Amino acid sequence: MAHYKLILAYEGTQYSGFQRQKNKTSVQGVFEDALRSIGWQGRSILTAGRTDTGVHASAQVIAFQFDWKHGDFKLLKALNANLPNDIQVQRLEQTGARFHPRYDALARSYRYRLYWQLARDPIRDRFAWRLDSAPDLELMNRAAQNLIGEHDFRAFGRAMTEGGSTIRRIENALWQKVDEDMMEFSITGNAFLYHMVRRIVYVLVKVGFEQAQPEIIRQALETGTSGFDALAPARGLTLTEVRYAEDSNENSLPRLDGQGMYFENGEV
Repeated sequence: MAHYKLILAYEGTQYSGFQRQKNKTSVQGVFEDALRSIGWQGRSILTAGRTDTGVHASAQVIAFQFDWKHGDFKLLKALNANLPNDIQVQRLEQTGARFHPRYDALARSYRYRLYWQLARDPIRDRFAWRLDSAPDLELMNRAAQNLIGEHDFRAFGRAMTEGGSTIRRIENALWQKVDEDMMEFSITGNAFLYHMVRRIVYVLVKVGFEQAQPEIIRQALETGTSGFDALAPARGLTLTEVRYAEDSNENSLPRLDGQGMYFENGEV
């Protein structure tokens, strides 16, 4: 029985989050249905984490056991043939049986995009939050720097389990302009609380419009409240990377992308 690790990309618009839910369409449920259609008899896949309703991913990590006899590339092709166009396997490899995509993860990275124009852009609006005007990038970055380090982030989210720790460590948090009327926020941390990134983005945008001071992030981390209870829209958020130690995958094979090209150690 081989142990597989997959990199999955999906557009979350039509799904009620990643996690399988009763009477709702989820990314996990659709993916497990595709696995079963080619003979998988497992109960549940393992995953690096959950994403909310409407949130996207370019690098969600999944693991499962499967007795597949036809080679790794044919498994990738078979899965994608049975998945809808908005969910597709990007890479595939066999890995050690002890690999766990959640517990072995060292860090996760997210990207949040926003754009500004008076009318909604139907194309960009699927992947970004539309604003009427541009917020001040310098003010938002000044505030975001207070996120760096290990803090109690209870002001920005809650633990996935009752009584769980709300302490998280953030490595990087930066706003960058990517077009004349678009910017994106990149954040990397060891883990994230429920709704944490979207709450942070909402407060930072308030700072960018001078509706809050840059010090609000530091004060929220110290007091446990930001004074805001709203979220940035889910459509602007994408899970972009889950990072692992080089030796976390024992006996791994070269990775395959969707075009059948092999990558050694993550390099072309």
